[in-house]
Amino acid sequence: MMSLLWVVSLLVLGLSQAGMIEVNPGTIDEILKKNNLVMINFSAGWCRYSQALKPVFEKAAAELESTPGVALVYVDCVAHASICQNYRVNKYPTMKFIRGGELMKSEYRGQRSVEAITAHIKSLMEDPVKQLHGDTELSLAKEANKKKFVLGYFTSTNSYSYEVFKASAQVMHGQCQFYAIVGDDAKEKIDAMGKENIFLINDVDHPEKVFEGSVTDQPQLSTWVKDNCVPLVREITFENGEELTEEGLPFVILFHDPEDQDSVKLFTQKVSEQCQDQRNGVNFLHADGFKFAHPLSHLGKRTGDLPVLAIDSFKHMYLFPHFENIHRPGRLRRFIEDLHSGRLHREFHGEVFNDRKDDDKEPIPLPKDPKLAAKVIAEQQKLDRQKKDAGTAPPESVFRKLEPNKNRYSILEKDEL
Repeated sequence: MMSLLWVVSLLVLGLSQAGMIEVNPGTIDEILKKNNLVMINFSAGWCRYSQALKPVFEKAAAELESTPGVALVYVDCVAHASICQNYRVNKYPTMKFIRGGELMKSEYRGQRSVEAITAHIKSLMEDPVKQLHGDTELSLAKEANKKKFVLGYFTSTNSYSYEVFKASAQVMHGQCQFYAIVGDDAKEKIDAMGKENIFLINDVDHPEKVFEGSVTDQPQLSTWVKDNCVPLVREITFENGEELTEEGLPFVILFHDPEDQDSVKLFTQKVSEQCQDQRNGVNFLHADGFKFAHPLSHLGKRTGDLPVLAIDSFKHMYLFPHFENIHRPGRLRRFIEDLHSGRLHREFHGEVFNDRKDDDKEPIPLPKDPKLAAKVIAEQQKLDRQKKDAGTAPPESVFRKLEPNKNRYSILEKDEL
């Protein structure tokens, strides 16, 4: 459990730094531990965009050096390639945020000026918790928010538990909305529960799901929010596609018949079992295969082939070989690891690997549910009747037009992000 001294030092008093800090593998962890919010500029000396950004970044760091708990850090990806590989940097310059020791999902893609960078940092340091006053405002918030949100009841905004709540809201910035009811407005609820408490609101199965952990344990609270408020597998639509692309993470995407929710549940289950630790490296998504028939056609598939699973790396699309293979232990995770290791990309360029020739000869483990087992068997029989897929070259990404602008970045010619 997080100590009171740690939270107070980071969130209330903070630590200030002397301008931009250049780090190496031996010093970066200490900087991350000492600061609540760290902005990291991953750059390369040969990159002209990195060269132009560095003096701007230095000036922004100088302006923010007296801001408690904030550090602006510079990483030379040529000299310290291991750090950049750990953070899956695929373009220069890349600016990421570490908040409370956790990597934030969204990169900085704003204007590269001192004013814009400092304004963005200051906005991240503001209290992201919106305060509500009574049941009327809570009812309005429920109606306005079609998505889940987190609600806390606290005796005061000066309480330690509120500081922890605020810290979690900062870590989850842009992923989940936090609200709080405080003081006299919260008294009745706190008295009824016997303590300050936190709820998940607008959950379909649990209209008010209670946080059973300690309201003073920020890592535990953040994990609970991530597991409950942020869907493990999100739906991509035409409305949110650009927003998801802006996160800069490859898509692991399931195209399915909108009437087929079983494949979505199975995909979600396998992601939960095998890939929880991959959430900061890829986006797990599902899509209506009829509405997104164009990406399917790029994969050489039609709506009659649904469900279809693929990775869109923003350069190429890679097809998961036969959806029913998702039943095979560890197969989904391996598919993602092959992206990050570059194996999928090397196979695209003709490199031949002989280490998995017999992988698919073993029978697929059947689900215990008889209906699901029958479905798996039917899918396998269908595959046995089909001819071997023609060609191995992956098609270009259908989201390529939304990739990072080459007038702002030096894009690395690789797919391991």
